[in-house]
Parts: sequence; C-alpha cells; structure tokens
Amino acid sequence: MDNLQELREIVNPVFNTAKSCIQLDAAAGDADSAQLLGALGFGSIADQKESKGVSPELAEKVKRLFPVYTVLTESRFQLVNNLIQAFPDRTVVDLPCGYTARGIKMSRQGRVYYGFDLPAVIDDVGPAAAKIHGGDANIHYDAVDATNYDSMAAPLEGEEEELLITTEGLLMYFSQQELEEVFSNIRRILQQHGGSWIIVDRAYYTHDHAIASAVLDNDPGMVALYTAVTKKAAGTVADVKFNDNIIFKGTDEEIKTFIEKAGFEVKEICLADHLPDHFGVLPPTSAEDARVRDVYRNMCFWELTVKENSEQKAAQDLPFHVESECKDGKFTAQIQGRMDTITAPQLLEQFKKAEGVKAIELHIEKMSYISSAGLRVLLIMYKSLDDKDQFKLIGTNDSVKEIMEVTGFDQILL
Repeated sequence: MDNLQELREIVNPVFNTAKSCIQLDAAAGDADSAQLLGALGFGSIADQKESKGVSPELAEKVKRLFPVYTVLTESRFQLVNNLIQAFPDRTVVDLPCGYTARGIKMSRQGRVYYGFDLPAVIDDVGPAAAKIHGGDANIHYDAVDATNYDSMAAPLEGEEEELLITTEGLLMYFSQQELEEVFSNIRRILQQHGGSWIIVDRAYYTHDHAIASAVLDNDPGMVALYTAVTKKAAGTVADVKFNDNIIFKGTDEEIKTFIEKAGFEVKEICLADHLPDHFGVLPPTSAEDARVRDVYRNMCFWELTVKENSEQKAAQDLPFHVESECKDGKFTAQIQGRMDTITAPQLLEQFKKAEGVKAIELHIEKMSYISSAGLRVLLIMYKSLDDKDQFKLIGTNDSVKEIMEVTGFDQILL
C-alpha cells in the first residue's frame, strides 16, 4: 500500500465496510460481483471465516447468522438495480458506489454511470471494473466527499441527461451538520441537472431487526446474537458515530419536515415491488423467503425531487490550500477552505513528513468548514504530542467552532 492510500484510510476508515458488501454479494451468487471481487484481489467471505480459527460451536452460530447479512446486502444491491430500470433515460449517480458491480451491469445495458466514493475506494474499484467492462467511456468512477459540492459537481459538468442519484448505506455516517451539507449539495446538483434522489437508508435502519428475525425464524437467542454482533462490528469498523442525525434519530414526521425544509418533496416507492425473484441464500419457496418478503412490503424507497422555487445556496468556500513548515520542533501550518475527506490527507501528509515535532500551531482563520475526516486529522496530530498544551488552533471562526462544539471536539482541541 502506498503512502497516499495509507493516509486516505486513516482519514476515513469507513471505506472498509464496502469490502464486506461485495464479498456478500458474490457469496449470494451474483456473477458480476464474483468477477469484480477477483479483479480487486480481495479474499472471499469463506476465506475470512477459515482464517479466523473459531470454535465449532461459534462457527455453527456464525453459519446461521451469515444468511441475515447476505440477505440485507444482496437485497439492497438488487433492489436499487431493479429500480434503476424504471428510469431508463436517466444518468445514474451511485453515491456511494462502494466496490459493487453496478457499474459493470450498467455498462452491459448501455447506461451512463457515475460511481462516487471516497478516494481509497475509487482508486481500487475504477481500474478493477475497467478490466471487466473494457474501458467503457460511459462508466465513470470519481473520488468525492458528499459534503463537498465542488467535488461532486465537477465530474458531472457537461452531463445533459437528468440524473438518478442513488444512496444506500451513506447517511448513517454523517453528523447532523454534515447531513445538512449533503442535502444542500444534492439539491444544487439536481437544480442544475434535473432528476431525483433515491434513498433507502432509513428503510433498512427501521426494519433491520425485522428482516433478521424473519431469516432466523424468530429465534430470540439468535436474533439477540445478531444484534450484539452487529453492534460490536459497528464499533470497530471506524471511530465515527453511526446513525447520529435526524434521519435515524427523528420520527417520520420530523424527518419529512427536515427534508421539506431542505428543499425537497418526498415520494414513497414500495421496496417489495422491486425485490429480486429469489435471494441467493434462501430457497425460493421457503418459509424464510416468504417472511422476508412480508417485511419488505412495509419498506419504502424515498424519492426526493427539488421543490419548485427552492433557493440555491451560493458557493462561499475558498479553494483548499495548506502551507506548512517545521522549525525547531514546531510545526506551523496555514489552512484555508474546506477540510474534508478529499483535502484532509494533504495536511496529514505534510505533518507526517515533519520530524521531531514537539509543538503544533495551526492557523485556521480562512478554514470555512471541517468534516469528521478533518477533525480526525486534527485529533491524530493532537495525540502525537507528549505535551498536549503545545497544540494550538489560531483563529477558529464561528462556523468551525460550532462544528467542533456539536461533535464534542471542542473539549479536546480548543
């Protein structure tokens, strides 16, 4: 792994969750996913299970839990694929694309497809997918930060068709302020290009337990184990809070009010109408299959379209730039613009090149925004010092200070 890739993984480690998704899709029998998994060079789920060396008793429990995770991942992937077919004239924007084989499937159908994700993912999946689809010019993979409008708008410049933006497994990672940035950014993009935004995250969050119960035959012990394992996994995947915004903490009424205030109208689409004909790990006519389908009848996609006369937020951010020096053990940096997943590695790279750092002074008067990835870099720098009092942020403006206060980082860094 090269140095830049290491920095990207440090700045935003949640990209690792994408690896398990393609492994599960391949295990469910999706041929494109299996082929892409091989091109990526990732091991299979079976390889991972064999390498763990667990006891026979635990192995049997894992075997029973495996279909739950496979159904959850496979259904989400196939549901969105099937729904895309209802919009044959749209350009597909997959946010985030992860390591899924959706781009390969879109190439086969002659569709225009943009896969957006973190740099650590895009650097792997873009070349791997190209080996399979043969370098189709309609298939694009671009590194973006969903809180950064410019990073998403740039790849779509010149795109003439209306967009179908799809989101599965993204919104759970954002703080409330980051979520508001994402909604504002996507609204601006749809105002420019037209189309709509499909979200499935809330549906899976509220029905996750019901799907697990359906697959596990309502066995209370196994359902409890599934809940415990999932909670443990979420805590070790990355040092971020999950489901910490209104989409997951609010009532349906509060969420819809938020969405409307963000400038969108909401239409619900029943998920059961777009399920695959069968689940790869469940017998087609089994009781488990029937129970799972019953759950999906109560689940909906949210299709968001921009409300007429919705105001467009003007871009106010300066271009990101960081300039630093290290003299007599003191690392000093001038930072301007947005510090997020795309830009934060630049500061971390300059810091890691410095030697013998005993004090840090960051001038951030011109920093307009900082995401969780940017805060993670600051925390890494702070923790590196033996004397934490030698860490100083100079010129913290109200916008950045508010973000730190909401996330609790002000107690550490300010």
